[in-house]
Amino acid sequence: MKLVEKQGFSEQELRDIRVLADLCNAEDGITLKLNWEMLSERPAGVTNDFLMYEGEELIGFLGIYSFRTTEVEISGMVHPQHRRKGVFTRLADAATEECRRRGIPKLIFICQERSVSGKAFLEARGAVYSFSEHWMEMRVPDGQPPKVPDTRQAEALELRLVTADDVEVLTELDMQGFDISYEDARVFVEKTVADGKENRYVAELGGKPIGKLNVRVDEGVAFIFGFCVLTEYRGRGCGREILARTIERAYREGGTVRFELEVAADNPRALGLYESCGFRALNANDYYTIELGG
Repeated sequence: MKLVEKQGFSEQELRDIRVLADLCNAEDGITLKLNWEMLSERPAGVTNDFLMYEGEELIGFLGIYSFRTTEVEISGMVHPQHRRKGVFTRLADAATEECRRRGIPKLIFICQERSVSGKAFLEARGAVYSFSEHWMEMRVPDGQPPKVPDTRQAEALELRLVTADDVEVLTELDMQGFDISYEDARVFVEKTVADGKENRYVAELGGKPIGKLNVRVDEGVAFIFGFCVLTEYRGRGCGREILARTIERAYREGGTVRFELEVAADNPRALGLYESCGFRALNANDYYTIELGG
């Protein structure tokens, strides 16, 4: 077996990873979270991915996904016929050493809730369960997107595209919405605003920014993420209105009829909001943490 460290992928390598993912999903009855949009746009000069080969066949993959300066998320897979051979151990060891080299102290492994082999590996490695997220889906019924709620703020609420002048506003929203530091929020916002790969929206009520969300469309499916509303505007119907406006706009402008998102399993308010807009839970991902220490 041969382990290969990667700094970006060729089109053939991405196809090979998709084939392996489809095989693992079918074998295990799961849906692996591999962040395809990030895999196709890996930055040059940074080792984020590890491939394991048996001859010319790809039998294992592991990817590092960085959203904050102090932690990374990790997801991967092994061909069903090559499990219990130490493949994922070698991949995880290589990723751990890369994170140590970069001074990242916290690793968060993503494990699909029905993956028996994944949970067994993480428990044996000493990973600690941290939290779970529901993967939810909504399909526009009969070509009729959700109507924008008729609320008191309906006429005053505006959903507009992000501009380069919104960096500070987005940073503040991310800090409040996701309880992260100014540094992490600022770095992430500057990077994502610059790449221009998603439709990024700011929601304003009477001219004041009160929320934000991002939409990435891949092969006809719109994934909604980074959605947050300022604390003082929660519980007033603003979140539902913003989400409904986003879905209606994506349908009207691009004909999108399928929408997906993730929500923390211990966030009943957000779960209720998404269900009220027609989303339903498909499955869940469990997140396990390993602290590297000094």
